[in-house]
Amino acid sequence: MTNNFSDILLNCCKNKSLKVKFSELDLSGDSGLFLVKQAEEKIKICQGMANCLEDSRQEGKVTHSKIRLILQRVFQIVAGYEDVNDSNYLRHDPMLKILCNQAEKKERDVQALASQPTTSRWENQITNQENKELRKYFVKQFLGQYPKDATQIVLDIDGWDAQTYGNQQLSLFHGYSGHKMYFPLLINEASTGYPLIMQLRAGNSHSGKGIVGLLRWLFWYIKKVRPKLKIIIRGDGGFSLPEIIRICERSEVEYAFGFSSNAVLKRKIDNLLEIARVVHCLTGKKARLFDDVYYAAKSWNEPRRIIMKAEWLEKGPNPRFVVTNLEGEPAQVYDGFYVQRGESSEGRMKELKRGIKADRLSCHQFIVNQFRLFLSQAAYILMLEIRQAAKGTKLEKAQVSRLRESIIKIVGKVTISIRQILTEISDYCPYQKEISIIAKHLLSSESIIFG
Repeated sequence: MTNNFSDILLNCCKNKSLKVKFSELDLSGDSGLFLVKQAEEKIKICQGMANCLEDSRQEGKVTHSKIRLILQRVFQIVAGYEDVNDSNYLRHDPMLKILCNQAEKKERDVQALASQPTTSRWENQITNQENKELRKYFVKQFLGQYPKDATQIVLDIDGWDAQTYGNQQLSLFHGYSGHKMYFPLLINEASTGYPLIMQLRAGNSHSGKGIVGLLRWLFWYIKKVRPKLKIIIRGDGGFSLPEIIRICERSEVEYAFGFSSNAVLKRKIDNLLEIARVVHCLTGKKARLFDDVYYAAKSWNEPRRIIMKAEWLEKGPNPRFVVTNLEGEPAQVYDGFYVQRGESSEGRMKELKRGIKADRLSCHQFIVNQFRLFLSQAAYILMLEIRQAAKGTKLEKAQVSRLRESIIKIVGKVTISIRQILTEISDYCPYQKEISIIAKHLLSSESIIFG
């Protein structure tokens, strides 16, 4: 692609002028995407997505295949180009063309990737049935990687706000957030953050409303594929609805959900809070005491265990409640298990919003925005694979955004010959060691995410 910009001459350096030239060399600013491609070759998440989709286009007029379009969109999201409009100039990037199986010859413009209109038309052909197949595929993909000798799985469930600005279907005002939004649901595996389900919901949804059918199907499917796997699920107070608790119990799923305070529970925790207040007055430090009771709300058909945390801080009382069917000491269930969801679930949602920009749901049709959420899900899974492959390096706990800045956004020269594709990265790259280790792990046959 020939540029039409003239050279830039600057006088900021002493004795000599500084000249900046727009070169026609085959350079890519995202050369580290080869790691993402290798991760895709290992788990084939994009290939699996393509297999779930029908292609209604006329075969003789198709230039860009389903898998190529998915690879292009997912790789762009990983590299920080979440907007479909970015396809218009990234379609000529030499590294992206190679990784999308497009650049087989040396000519530059003949092998261009899909443009924004082509990508948008393809995305708008998605159907509800295809979205259902994709949701099932992501869960199936997860269970296929989950260790065969595992005896239990811990799931975290939470919702997050995706603010909207245009005329999107079911983009509605949410009173708590104070703006128009979507309210996507995330169900992820606790230890790795692997997202099993990312479900788009209307903006005015309650945290736990409308998910009973989804949970019923998820529990059934996990037990069908892995019948001996014990399932434990945890979430905040928005998911302690009677219908959610009932479906967990009927499915023999253990749970721990935050629970809202009421007049009855306040009476039950009063004595414990008074003891915590006295301890705080004597020590001058935060006091925390735990106990449990069996309590039956009016909408329940039987009593259930409520764990009570009586905490007294400098600013006053801070009581908390958790409804659960887990066994164990109250303090252990609360501190050792329930509160761990903060990093496992809320941390993952921050990465999805800030690192993957999964809240970029700007299409008019609701079902198309659900598909875009699936594309973000695939991008996040690939980045999780890379982060797990970075074990033993200084990037093993890096956020998605740092991984991108450190090992994806690097400049490289791309040369295509008859026998090979050569990517040359500067010898001064500060992450040579990390890139080499990650590539080595991705080339191995062992599982990475759950290894």
